[in-house]
Amino acid sequence: MAKSKIVWDLFISHATEDKEAIVKPLATALSSFGLRVWYDEFTLKPGVSLSRSIDKGLAHSKYGVVVLSPSFFAKRWPEYELRGLTAKEMAGGKEIIPVWHDVNREAVLKFSPPLADKLAINASGKSASEVAIAIIEVTNPKLFERVHRRMAHLMMIEKAPIEEVRPQEVMFAPIRHKILPEDLIGRIRLIRAALLGIHTHSMEVWLDGFKRDSHPSREVAAWERICAAILEYVSMAKLTDEQLPAVFAVVLGLSVGSTQKELSASIELLAPKAFEVLSSLMNNRFPAYDIQEPLPADVPNMDPKEYLKEDRELFPKDLPNDLLENYIEKRTKEKT
Repeated sequence: MAKSKIVWDLFISHATEDKEAIVKPLATALSSFGLRVWYDEFTLKPGVSLSRSIDKGLAHSKYGVVVLSPSFFAKRWPEYELRGLTAKEMAGGKEIIPVWHDVNREAVLKFSPPLADKLAINASGKSASEVAIAIIEVTNPKLFERVHRRMAHLMMIEKAPIEEVRPQEVMFAPIRHKILPEDLIGRIRLIRAALLGIHTHSMEVWLDGFKRDSHPSREVAAWERICAAILEYVSMAKLTDEQLPAVFAVVLGLSVGSTQKELSASIELLAPKAFEVLSSLMNNRFPAYDIQEPLPADVPNMDPKEYLKEDRELFPKDLPNDLLENYIEKRTKEKT
């Protein structure tokens, strides 16, 4: 008999009462890390048999995560799922990962002695991300290594001292990303356009620099913030050609933590209070100085039920438009 095809990395068995407190945040965190999660809110479709859908999830998942809680112990459906997971595990099909939520070993032992003997993840006092990372450690060692490497990188950046280095001593990093995503290239082009005449470089030079970064997306976001602050300040102040590079120098310095004293040479070329204004523009997520205007009245003419049929962009991960466009183009050619 052929083995069942693995579709999901994890099947989450839980009681409905625990959905908001732990299960939904946990499923969302696991999905954000890139795992394929069978979770009723993500997977169940209207009109589909609940038992058949659960059986499919059990059959096509690599691991089973069981959120054990007082509500779980009192429910019929979670117990049904647990029996299925246990049967699969006994047959060598998958591993059960218990997550304790508001229960202790004594309560678990009373419900299921075999479960009490399994190494469990105690969710008490832990965030959804912490529980998710503990699950990833068991289910996906390669991803767990990446997670820890990223955390080590973020901690290193946070604790790293800022040192001055002469430009001629800076060494170019190797190309780390031969190809950048199309959406990132579009954002880089906008950065280049915003800085033309201030910090002018070819598109090829800009792309080359970001390809050498370990995390191009973070660097692009940092440059976008720099560009936003410069453009906002330029729209408010009348600047000479000599002052534009000074504004760039101050904003760039602020982005890397330079002090007012260190930037004094450029600040002296600008108007009084320029440093305070630029600091405010750089340190606020939203514009520190904005336009006052009324928002448009939200009076929808469409029946709210019709919104469900509307095609909308999905965040954080949308449909692959390029693949759909290629599909449409191919179908159109076939018809003609």
